[in-house]
Amino acid sequence: MPLGRERRYYLKLKAAYFCYEKGYSQTDVAEMLGISRPTLGKLLTEARDEGIVKIQVVDPLNLKHVLSLEQSLKEHFGLADVHVIDPIVEGDDSLNQKLARSAAEYLDGVVRSGMKIASAWGYTLEMMSNYLRPNPGVKDIEVYTLMGGAGTSDSVRQPDIIAQHLLHKYAGTGYIINAPYLCHSEELCDAIKKEPSIADVLLHSRDADLTLVGIGETPTLEPAYIARYYYDEDDIRQLMAAGAVGDICANFFDINGRPCDVSLKRRIVGIDIDDLHRHKNVVAISGGPKKYGSVLGALRGGYVNVLITDRFTAEAVLKA
Repeated sequence: MPLGRERRYYLKLKAAYFCYEKGYSQTDVAEMLGISRPTLGKLLTEARDEGIVKIQVVDPLNLKHVLSLEQSLKEHFGLADVHVIDPIVEGDDSLNQKLARSAAEYLDGVVRSGMKIASAWGYTLEMMSNYLRPNPGVKDIEVYTLMGGAGTSDSVRQPDIIAQHLLHKYAGTGYIINAPYLCHSEELCDAIKKEPSIADVLLHSRDADLTLVGIGETPTLEPAYIARYYYDEDDIRQLMAAGAVGDICANFFDINGRPCDVSLKRRIVGIDIDDLHRHKNVVAISGGPKKYGSVLGALRGGYVNVLITDRFTAEAVLKA
């Protein structure tokens, strides 16, 4: 029998009182009122719609705007998840540290035994691997590097070191591309990538359950950029002419996410950027004033499923 108006109002008021003021569970309240859980849910929804109940989210840390940014990025770019950190001040020196901590928290929450994890290189990725909590309960993982390493002792440019850090936190096996990431000729690069042990790593990394990448900044002729990435000036001029705004695993793309067809692309020992579309869950960690265009291009190219970034980058990307 349908409830009369007064009876319905009485039940709504009583349901709201016991659920929200007294803290009873919905199961207990439904039993108390002699109604089903679905009916109780409808009554509580009506109570909110009619102003009987007013819910206010109190945000003492002023972070609600971050939730809005995360949701907007998810909806606009079709992302599975977004984590936005608020560095308070743009260009905060500790930004990479905060991004790395956020990424470590994300990875701690999703890694499971038997997973295949693929990893690139980068300062933030290496820092993230150090922040991970050891978890002996996670076993039998496989870690694949996505590219070769630089010919220096700089651990930031060595994917194998990041892989080792992961295997110090979780039990498993590493599969490493033991080769330079940049070759002097296309012929040498092609030969290295055909070497069976390297070809095997590149092949099996394609069906990784979790892929960890950074997004590189827009190439420039500034000495600091040249020193950091080891590209010569001719390579950089080609990239600039092609409209490169950033890279993933040394695969450069323009502002619309289209791969840049330059000679450098054919001299990189690593995955092709289009391979990322086959990966199940690509997690990109990137932020800072130099990364606005880079992140936008990566998102437009559909190379990323989960983005971990900062508020200023998120705002700039959405504005663009």
